[in-house]
Amino acid sequence: MWLYSLNNILTAIINQIRRIPFSGFFIRAFSFYVLWQIFYDLLLLPNGKTDDYLSISVLNHAKKFLTILGWEIHSTGKLLYINGYRSVEILSSCNALNIMVIYSGFIISYRGEILNQVKYILIGISIIYVLNVVRIMSFSLATVYFQQYWDLFHEFSPFIFFYPFILWLWYRWTLVSKKEITFLGLS
Repeated sequence: MWLYSLNNILTAIINQIRRIPFSGFFIRAFSFYVLWQIFYDLLLLPNGKTDDYLSISVLNHAKKFLTILGWEIHSTGKLLYINGYRSVEILSSCNALNIMVIYSGFIISYRGEILNQVKYILIGISIIYVLNVVRIMSFSLATVYFQQYWDLFHEFSPFIFFYPFILWLWYRWTLVSKKEITFLGLS
């Protein structure tokens, strides 16, 4: 008897959720994020190789481009520095992996054609990577030109470098996927 009541309650809850616009999106996005956190915390974080590779890769690209621009720049491990100035350390939290995953999770969670999803994910991750290289370069230059504001600049840098682009690309994705859904008669 209680099992029948539980089934009725769950059915009523599911029917209520289905009436809420975007409920499927929010459930998929939440599930994606929870699964990502479990995967990251249990597999990637303890190993550390993915974070290290991404951090050192970003550091090497930033160093290369700053050298091309005429700066005498050096690196040791995950530290990047200009002679005579404070070093910049590229920690795991600074390698943009989490931003890339959250961006991808939105694209995956919002309905659309698989090929277009893959295209948007690959292009978006590539651009996020390039923006992170520019961000790390700007951190090194900030130690030269406005060291007293470095902490403030570091704190708000995602709002300058990542979020405007990600919001714009997410918006573009909703337009593209909406056309696909309407065309396929899935709306």
